[in-house]
Amino acid sequence: MRDAGTARRRPLVLLAFLLALLLAWQAVWSLGWLPSYSLPSPAQVGTRLVELARDGTLWPSVQASVVRMALGFVLSLALGLALGVAMGLSQTADSCLRSLFLGVQTLPSAAWVPIALLLFGLNDAAIYFVIVMSSTAAMAIATADAIVHIPPVYLRAARCLGTAGPALATRVALPAALPGVVTGVKLGWTLGWHGVVSAELIKSSVGLGYLLHAGRELNDAAQVVGVMLVTIALGLVLDRLLFASIERRVRARWGFAPGAARG
Repeated sequence: MRDAGTARRRPLVLLAFLLALLLAWQAVWSLGWLPSYSLPSPAQVGTRLVELARDGTLWPSVQASVVRMALGFVLSLALGLALGVAMGLSQTADSCLRSLFLGVQTLPSAAWVPIALLLFGLNDAAIYFVIVMSSTAAMAIATADAIVHIPPVYLRAARCLGTAGPALATRVALPAALPGVVTGVKLGWTLGWHGVVSAELIKSSVGLGYLLHAGRELNDAAQVVGVMLVTIALGLVLDRLLFASIERRVRARWGFAPGAARG
């Protein structure tokens, strides 16, 4: 009963917290602690977003960013899972790749943009490259770690029954490591989302990153803050719709969800 009551109150607590942040923002603007050209009011941001929506600028940019992210993430997912499985099942592959991937993870997404432009020029291939480089390493490491922590008896039993090669990875290793893999994929999505917006800041004529760049060039703080909020909200919505339900089901299936052990 206590858990059910807490779950019902959680949306109200979140709403109250967001309202408090909005009121604090309005208070800072009203008191003039920061110049208006650097911190617009919530009303100014809302008005600017409505203008962008009405003039046909906002929605094509949202669509462009989401489509780029989806295409780039599919490639990242395939690479990350394949490399992660290889690292999890082979100590040699893990020794060769882990240090490289840990080093790659230290680079911020924006750091990949210059080399992407040099390699691919001013086209969407550069954006896809940034997405892949931003997210693949995290998914590979998370997948490898999840496989390493599988009870060894699972893999030994599978090998004794004649399962080897790709079948060992797809039928035993990945299913057994699925909770950790899902967490890594979720992290990879977040980093890839950072990558697509970072790349659009430098090269694009449409997209959320482009709108941020245009707002900066026009000294339009309301547009910059508004697009930042849209980017955050869209990332959260995609995360909740795409990964939250999958993660809950996987964790419940593997007995990790709260209350799963009670049946």
